[in-house]
Amino acid sequence: LRHLLWSSVVFYQTPGLEVTACVLLSSKAVYFILHDGLRRYFSEPLQDFWHQKNTDYNNSPFHVSQCFVLKLSDLQSVNVGLFDQYFRLTGSSPTQVVTCLTRDSYLTHCFLQHLMLVLSSLERTPSPEPVDKDFYSEFGDKNTGTLSTPRTLTASVPTFPLSLPN
Repeated sequence: LRHLLWSSVVFYQTPGLEVTACVLLSSKAVYFILHDGLRRYFSEPLQDFWHQKNTDYNNSPFHVSQCFVLKLSDLQSVNVGLFDQYFRLTGSSPTQVVTCLTRDSYLTHCFLQHLMLVLSSLERTPSPEPVDKDFYSEFGDKNTGTLSTPRTLTASVPTFPLSLPN
């Protein structure tokens, strides 16, 4: 766990619904543990599970909550709102778009600083494209500082030797 923040959140798919959430930032994902009021907006197969009544809710150490996970590997953009009052995390699909309404520039700044630290520490896989050799390493002699031009057998093409100063 890298950072914890309480914030109101709005999902792209339910723009009229603002719900309180505990936002947890880890080194792998951002977790949104949502208030119980959001249960009714999720898919039918989950409704039986989410609408279970806990007869001893006040004395129970276990409470069921909806948790939304946005993996950092799926994160495509982070947008910051006017006067840093909110930030939006955008994934690869509309279901992965979440706006956090902090209404506080300091809270927004702290979360974004921690997010940048986590993102900068992630390992990036090397590009699958082959690394091109630059002109000087391909044709240059590192010991003498001179360039050797590739020779062609066509007599009409003049050759120009080039010497670089040491």
